[in-house]
Amino acid sequence: MTTPWSSRAAREPLVHFLLLGAAIYGLAALLGGSDEEAPDERTIHVTAGQIAWLEGSWEKRWNRLPTPDERAGLIRAHVRETVLYREALAMGLDQDDTIVRRRLAQKLEFLSQDLLAPPAPEDAELEAWFAARAEQYREPALVTFTHVFIDPDRREDRTLADADAILAELRALPSPDEGSDALGDPFMLQRYYPERSEPEIAKLFGAEFARSVFELEPDRWHGPVLSGYGVHLIYVHHREEARDPELEAVRERVAQDWEDERREELNDEFYAQLRARYTIRIDEPASPDVAALKTGGQ
Repeated sequence: MTTPWSSRAAREPLVHFLLLGAAIYGLAALLGGSDEEAPDERTIHVTAGQIAWLEGSWEKRWNRLPTPDERAGLIRAHVRETVLYREALAMGLDQDDTIVRRRLAQKLEFLSQDLLAPPAPEDAELEAWFAARAEQYREPALVTFTHVFIDPDRREDRTLADADAILAELRALPSPDEGSDALGDPFMLQRYYPERSEPEIAKLFGAEFARSVFELEPDRWHGPVLSGYGVHLIYVHHREEARDPELEAVRERVAQDWEDERREELNDEFYAQLRARYTIRIDEPASPDVAALKTGGQ
């Protein structure tokens, strides 16, 4: 079936740029009045559009419309801000002000991000995007283990010999849950860790310890395994291998990631369209990076 022209056009970046430009200038006309009014510098005209915007901002923050007194207060605050803003401009306080420049640039970026919302992807498009990035959605391998700690500070030269003796006792127990807590030395963290990934274990015990735990055979006591704390005897109850989820199990996350990536692409394209309207001159480039700006680098 041939895709309707309107549907194809709605997905083109150029259409987004045109709509964005129209929305920006339309919003400016709505909030700032029209050129036909041409108010003088000493006239402050609070338009119906500006009042609606003030009320809408209040409702968004407080989940209700402002009362008449609150509405009057919003208008007074707006007039005060406008007076101070105009006087600041008249005094040239906006010139060469890094904070003002940065704030205005951020406002335009925020506005473009709100208006450049990409259309929802079709199923085939999302499936292809997910397939190309399946690794980042892979569920990590998990291990469940119990450990018995042997404290080198307490046992000193007997540490490894004691570890071997305790390991023999552990292996003689009818189950790892019966009697293991009576062996070994006190430990500041847990003895039992259910379903932990290698990075999670590494944060607690170190990378080498975590790697060793994942190499151990389940259903058997092992050791000694070293960490920054000392010596450990370890029983692996269960290990679940890493697996790739189906799209449906992570669709919401994938759709959000797709939208974030597409929105960033549209923002970059929007900036490129704006930048193309300017001639960039940079004196005496100090490095290749600065010279690259002349040729279109960001």
